[in-house]
Amino acid sequence: MSKYITRTGMIIAGLLLSASLIKAQAPANRVIKGRIVDEKKAALPFATLVLKNEQDTTLVKAALSSDKGFFSFNNIKPGTYRMAISMVGFQTLNKVNIVVDSGGKPVDLGALVLTASAKMLNSVTIRGKTPLVERLIDKTVVNVNQNITNAGLSVLEVIKKLPGVQITDDGQVFLNGKAGINVLVDGKPTYLSAQDLASLLRGMPSSNVQKIEIMTNPSAKYDASGNAGIINIVKKRNHREGFTGSVNGNLAQGYYGSYDGGINLGYKTEAYNLTLSNSYTFNKDFFNRSVTTDALGNNNALSTEKASNNNNISSNRTYSPSLGLDLYLSRQTTLSLTGNASVQSGSDLTISNMNILNGNRALTNTEQFSALNKDKPFNYTTGLSLVHKLDTLGREFSIDLDYSNYRNNPRQFNYTMLNDASGSFLSQSNVFLDQSRRLHIYAIKADYTQPLSGKGRLEAGLKSSYVKANNNNTYYKQLNGQNLVDSTQSDYSINSENINAAYINVTKPYKKLTVEAGLRAEQTVTKGQQKLTGQSVDQNFLSLFPTTFFDYKLNDNYGFTFRFGRRIERANYHELVPFRRPLTPTLYFEGNPNLKPQLTWHSELTWSWHQELSVTFGYDIDRNYVKTLPYLDSNKVTVTRIPTNIQHSGSWNIDFNYSKKLVKWWSTDNIVSFYRNHFSGQAGNFSLNNPGIVSVYFTSNNSFPLTDNLSAEADFEYDSRRQLITSSFGAYSVASVGVRQQLFGGRGSISLNARNIFQSENHNVIDRYESLYQYSYFNFYTRAVRLNFSYRFGSGKTAKSRTESGSADEQKRAGS
Repeated sequence: MSKYITRTGMIIAGLLLSASLIKAQAPANRVIKGRIVDEKKAALPFATLVLKNEQDTTLVKAALSSDKGFFSFNNIKPGTYRMAISMVGFQTLNKVNIVVDSGGKPVDLGALVLTASAKMLNSVTIRGKTPLVERLIDKTVVNVNQNITNAGLSVLEVIKKLPGVQITDDGQVFLNGKAGINVLVDGKPTYLSAQDLASLLRGMPSSNVQKIEIMTNPSAKYDASGNAGIINIVKKRNHREGFTGSVNGNLAQGYYGSYDGGINLGYKTEAYNLTLSNSYTFNKDFFNRSVTTDALGNNNALSTEKASNNNNISSNRTYSPSLGLDLYLSRQTTLSLTGNASVQSGSDLTISNMNILNGNRALTNTEQFSALNKDKPFNYTTGLSLVHKLDTLGREFSIDLDYSNYRNNPRQFNYTMLNDASGSFLSQSNVFLDQSRRLHIYAIKADYTQPLSGKGRLEAGLKSSYVKANNNNTYYKQLNGQNLVDSTQSDYSINSENINAAYINVTKPYKKLTVEAGLRAEQTVTKGQQKLTGQSVDQNFLSLFPTTFFDYKLNDNYGFTFRFGRRIERANYHELVPFRRPLTPTLYFEGNPNLKPQLTWHSELTWSWHQELSVTFGYDIDRNYVKTLPYLDSNKVTVTRIPTNIQHSGSWNIDFNYSKKLVKWWSTDNIVSFYRNHFSGQAGNFSLNNPGIVSVYFTSNNSFPLTDNLSAEADFEYDSRRQLITSSFGAYSVASVGVRQQLFGGRGSISLNARNIFQSENHNVIDRYESLYQYSYFNFYTRAVRLNFSYRFGSGKTAKSRTESGSADEQKRAGS
């Protein structure tokens, strides 16, 4: 680890030194400069200038004039050139035979006059609306703020509403019935377990998010982890000059009340861009789960039956401060520093009452159980990014350094009391679980972009990450008021993971066809050590991940898109820790240190029509599919859920997407998806062969612009019964409505929305496994009414383009 830190420090020092020498190492400068003015000699800002070779008219450079009309092309080779200057409302000016000699003498073209067009454009006001869903060649983009019913929701609740996404009660994310989604925040992986990630996203307000990107088959530029794809949460950034800010607040009433608020401040100049934000959220939720567990004996005869009713109350308070600073070292170079933190305080209480019956379903015992889990998670992420534009044609080099730290100390208090059939006391037990989890993440990556002829693009990069996870879980039994350590049920493990990656990705458009192909190589080195037992599990392997995209436009109305690639899903760190943690009186969870990574080949073909209708056919092939399965313990009473590899699996899906503005006052966006998962393999002596069932997912978003300032939304989601190996999940639906009123000339808004208005999210889960049948029914009390207010303030104005040329510093001197 110390060597890794030393190498990282040396790299950082080298990068900063390189940045400081970028200008110093610039070659001798040959310049073509001048100024663009109108017929009255007034400066014309942001005119477009295109410089080409006189002989073969190949493009050399392109730029925009400054706000004072000046322009300057630097580092021009000796030769003869021509230049075209254009601007809306003016005739194009062509300047030919511009000679640059080898002596390095600047070519000053003086004032170039543009003549006003004889036919001027009429003055119009354009009001554009960002669509809710945008479908691109390699991803689907959901613009969060375009849906009124998202106002006041947490990011976790918004993700639940994304097309094709399902989230289980323990925080696992599925896309079209497939597990293994990699959730990123601003393009950076979180490395958290499903439950810890759910807690983080539950404390993140959707008002801080600009958009969410869904990539079922990401390009080689992205990490290969996430066999079902990537969900990238992109936070809002300030793009307006001067001082800007916004505030928002939200009140909700469901089974319990919740509220949140936040403030965002920004100040942007030509030298820097500073952003500060902080948010506070309080959530309190309730759900009920009834469970019937049958332990089966010979010939599947009933041995015992346990029927329990479990109530769960969870609450969470979160502070989320963040800081961002962009330093514009030059018009070509930007150095960015970021810092984000999350300070949480949460509790989770489960109260359970259980009846224990014999094989004849006669009551033998009753059991009362309670588990109180208190935690104060704290995490922070810091980042340093350097972006340098090598020229005005699109060549770019960037380096990113990141460090993240996650800490939490869950303290769980369990109480169990056992009575006989008549209610007489038999025994009781008190258990205290002291858990400590530490996660340190170091990452460095470098990316390079090179434009190719014919609007093509080449991207290449390197990345190295190092993760160290410490898990210390101590199991105490309370006897006579004393906590005594039970070392047989305690665990202390240290896991590390080093991933070294390299990629290359090429995009090339033709007349009707766009091709994108890439290859990513990742070396994975993992080490796991159980401190109490001395056991260790080490892995070292190299994997290749090719990706291919074809986008073919038959004409302006029809097109096809084909995507193909390979992905990997590595186990979460908590899934590798063999610590047996109680969840209910008879249900436990235990990690599997021998879990293998899951590998997936993904393919899909999409036909689109008029950007309104599309049909997608998808098929996946998996190896070592990872699923948490229930195992009946040897005592024939308790059940332990253990992450397990299933040797082979596959899935297919057919998706229909329809988006259209039906009439002036009604726009709709709909998805219908049919899918099926099938599996083959075995665990122990139990066969896991299962052909699966065909399932249906449907979602509809409808927006109604009633006036210029008043709009309404109506959403509906339906998920039919689905099956994963030995588990089947019942159908459910969610309906939500909302209205939003713009205030203060569009600077503010107030919205009122109601989610799950029919309280129809409840569903069952059935698990069938060797000598085990378990039926659960979940009652989710998620119906809630929310009132949200937001307001933007400040004197900021739209920032000028920073891509005018690579010589703005010289332009400024020329105009002084």
